[in-house]
Amino acid sequence: MKDLILRPERPEQDREMEEIVRDAFWDKFCPGCSEHLVVRNLRQSPAIVPELCLAAEIGGRLAGGIWYAQGAIRSGRTHHPVLTMGPVCVSPEYQCRGVGSTLIEKTLSLAAGKSCAVIIYGDIGYYARFGFRPASDHGITDAEGSFCPAILIYPLAEEIPSGAFDEGSVYHVTPEAVRAFDKTFAPRRKHCHSQQLFFFPPEPPPEDPLLRASWDLRQQAAGVLRDSGVLEAWESLGAKVRSVGSFRNGLMMKHRDIDLHVYTPVLDVSSVLKALTPVIASPRTVSLDFVNGAETDECCLEWHLKLRDDSGELWKIDMIQILAGSKYDGVMEDVAEAVIDAATPEMRKTILALKNACPDDRPVCGVEFYKAVISDGVTTWREFLERRKKDPPGALMHWKPALR
Repeated sequence: MKDLILRPERPEQDREMEEIVRDAFWDKFCPGCSEHLVVRNLRQSPAIVPELCLAAEIGGRLAGGIWYAQGAIRSGRTHHPVLTMGPVCVSPEYQCRGVGSTLIEKTLSLAAGKSCAVIIYGDIGYYARFGFRPASDHGITDAEGSFCPAILIYPLAEEIPSGAFDEGSVYHVTPEAVRAFDKTFAPRRKHCHSQQLFFFPPEPPPEDPLLRASWDLRQQAAGVLRDSGVLEAWESLGAKVRSVGSFRNGLMMKHRDIDLHVYTPVLDVSSVLKALTPVIASPRTVSLDFVNGAETDECCLEWHLKLRDDSGELWKIDMIQILAGSKYDGVMEDVAEAVIDAATPEMRKTILALKNACPDDRPVCGVEFYKAVISDGVTTWREFLERRKKDPPGALMHWKPALR
């Protein structure tokens, strides 16, 4: 691109660049993104390698950027310095025009002689074109000592030490820090895309028994959903599948229910039945119930699938098909994200404790627990029952917690 200029960042454009990073990564790997905070932290970190951090400019406008930091290969007490690259971002309006490739190629050439290698987490299908190879070829593992296909290396020297790759703490940001930083930007809706439903943070299971039980159930739910075939069925119609409820907010307890909202431009029963035929024919499937609400105010179709997992446990996948662009498009997604943002760790434990105390034969919507704890300060089952008299389920249809 002849009008593309690569140059060092300018401090007066820091905020504008963070906006571009946010736009480039929003909903790409997870609902929302954290890369704009990583860039902010990198600029303030001694780990940054400023001579390799470049901005891309087209016609006098910022188009993207690339950042480098000091990482390490650790073997016992030995520390071998390396470079790590990222984020690499391009404004959506300039993507697919070679800007990102130019940033990568230019900075890799500038990195020669500065370290023995550049090591990143990335997709080999994309980064192989620049000369990156699996780091496992050089005996490089993740922090736990496992060979990770996402760890890639661009050698800058003949001798590459083996060991565990440490990208550095500057790349590790907490959800709380991301939420606080994101509040300084214009509000933006988050979407949990279907390919993100099975992502779990790389951290050990919680030690608290209730949190562990919820964590285990969500892991099981992800496996059931992955094996069910419903995502492929809906996406064969061009539908957008979103996760809501306790599966999305990580507050599952006892009940084996998975809630999905599915958005389509039309509500056509016959096409959905055709797409769901392989699911219906599966030996795991127990039943598929259908409720036609196309002519109601909700303007939706309800599909309730019951199936058994490998151990014979019965699960239910509730799929609410909503007309794309209707007034209910995204509403429950917003509620799920607001619950995630508003619930403190102690609130989460209280919600799980109340769900666990609820008798199996008493139908209680998850939103009742969320409001009682987050908005009303309820902490015990007795308090919850008293509160429920004042807040019947029908009164909570439009409740959403205020953001912290």
